[in-house]
Amino acid sequence: MNISEQFPLLDHIPTGILAINRYGEIVLWNRMLEQWTDSKREQMIGQNLFECFPELNAPQFRMQIDQVLADGATVTFSPQQHHHVIPCRLPDGSWRSQLVTISWLETHEVALFSIQDLSDQHRLIEKYRFATAELEDELRRSQTLEREKSQLAAAIDQAGEAVIITDTAGQIQYTNRAFLKQTGWNHKDIHTIDTIYDTFFAKTDTEFTQELQALLQSGKTWQGRQQIIRKDGSRFTASVSIAPIFNDEHSLTHHIIIQEDISRQITLEEKFRHTQKQEALITLIGGIAHDFNNLLAGLVGQAYLAAREVSDMPKTAARIKNIQGITQEAAEIVNQLLTFARQGEMHSKEFPLSSFIKEFAKLAARSVPKNIRLTTDFDSGRFAFRGDPNQLQQALLNIVQNAVDSLQERSDGQIKIGLFSLKPAQDAAHIQKFPVLRHGNFCHICIHDNGSGIPAEIQERIFDPFFSTKKLGSGLGLAMVMGCIRHHQGIIDVDSSPTGTTVHLFLPTIKHRGVLTPREPAEMHHSGVSILLADDDERVLAPTMELLEAMGHQVTLARNGVEAYEVFVQHPESWDIVITDMVMPRMSGLEASQKMRLLRPDIPLIYATGYDQSLVIDNTQKVDNSTLISKPFNPDDLDSLIMQMVKRNRKA
Repeated sequence: MNISEQFPLLDHIPTGILAINRYGEIVLWNRMLEQWTDSKREQMIGQNLFECFPELNAPQFRMQIDQVLADGATVTFSPQQHHHVIPCRLPDGSWRSQLVTISWLETHEVALFSIQDLSDQHRLIEKYRFATAELEDELRRSQTLEREKSQLAAAIDQAGEAVIITDTAGQIQYTNRAFLKQTGWNHKDIHTIDTIYDTFFAKTDTEFTQELQALLQSGKTWQGRQQIIRKDGSRFTASVSIAPIFNDEHSLTHHIIIQEDISRQITLEEKFRHTQKQEALITLIGGIAHDFNNLLAGLVGQAYLAAREVSDMPKTAARIKNIQGITQEAAEIVNQLLTFARQGEMHSKEFPLSSFIKEFAKLAARSVPKNIRLTTDFDSGRFAFRGDPNQLQQALLNIVQNAVDSLQERSDGQIKIGLFSLKPAQDAAHIQKFPVLRHGNFCHICIHDNGSGIPAEIQERIFDPFFSTKKLGSGLGLAMVMGCIRHHQGIIDVDSSPTGTTVHLFLPTIKHRGVLTPREPAEMHHSGVSILLADDDERVLAPTMELLEAMGHQVTLARNGVEAYEVFVQHPESWDIVITDMVMPRMSGLEASQKMRLLRPDIPLIYATGYDQSLVIDNTQKVDNSTLISKPFNPDDLDSLIMQMVKRNRKA
């Protein structure tokens, strides 16, 4: 009797089954594979598997199959990673998605390939229903089929999904290993479990159980996602399929449940959706920043000119000064948006965090009400750091302000600011949560308050932009903090309870190389210079020209890159400096300036942008004797920059 005759049941299950001996020769080929491949058993028996399917000679298949033949270890090929182990087409011409389990049958010295078609979940449920019903019937008819049933059960036992068979009342009759691994139960505990609907399915009331039981008693199938309770009380999300099993008389006898843990998949989906939302917001921020900055640039210029014209009107001059201050606050909000988007300009330099945090604590003390006690705790050491101290200071101030807000109703409020070296024992929980902390040098900044804490239901949203629990809050504070810390390649984490909140910041430190002392600025020479000013926005162009002229400069306008080059080429030697917007129609400011440099290699260039600087700074840094500034710019700072560049160029 050949091996095919020893396993007649394998010709009746909707699973592809084949077996090979140690030499790779096919010794079993069931009817399902005949249907899938249009290859008859008589043709396949005796053939070499690797010659019939050359794809199996690929290393990802051959090495693992050889391992089964050598030591009997079970191997599984998933459809997500390995695609088509034994290529089989569906009636529509597409390839079947396969889950292939290869097990070594010691009693017959063959490797058994169990090929599950996962192309249709319903077909999978029907396959298990059919296989289970057939096994039950065969067990009653013949003791000789017990061995074959055990082999098939072993194959099911190796499945990655949990398989449970229950009677009509929900009492468990069979579970595979995946079920025990998912839920934490063992075989000895199974008989103590109440009905599976009441024990495992997490729910808020009994309606779900009643509806499900009524549905299943009617002989219908059920599919869905459900929270499953483990033995220890913890929960996970599973994709669950439940199908009825009928006997030969069409009476309902059992239910088969296929349960897959999809917790990781759901977590990844949530992270992906959150990332998509953040990226969409970042794109929106980049677009509106340009328009806002252009509007603010025009407003700054007009306010500057108006202030000069009403110098003999104190009240009006004071109001204009207030307008200038409000404009700068608006510009700062745009900068906060760009910082959140990780796109704002960052002026990095090396400085010791130890002295920075000590100075920051003094600054924070001035903004903390007297009824709140502010304390500090610092480890010794410099903690050399490279970053933008202004951005970091603003981020820390936002955290302290949130702590102050949480302590408004307390008379014994306390805020503690600490700076410590990363300690493996003390920071073990954070190191486990953020494995990157194991590599490199990090310092630990923490800001703790004994306020009312953050409600659990909103803790996951506190860093979302525009989310705020304050009536007048913009929702940008903590979003800016998150952007700043990520911009510095750091990590932020928050622990909160009804007894207080601690914000943990982990920042990478560097080896101290010394800090250069900045040179004193050169004395400014304020004689007027000849300026070519190019910008496509009239709201920026006109007031900028007027304020430059008010400073004593001679200004010629151009409204796009082509016009700027055409004006420049008429008298290349007459210009002292070119100020150009980066993004303009017909020709960009960078392209126009590159053409100008062919005629005047020494001409100083100032690039202005209303977008974030990180988008263009790489290109402008390659241009000698040039600088990049952001809109809106301070008129006096612009005048000082012009004179510095022109004076340096004349000396050269």
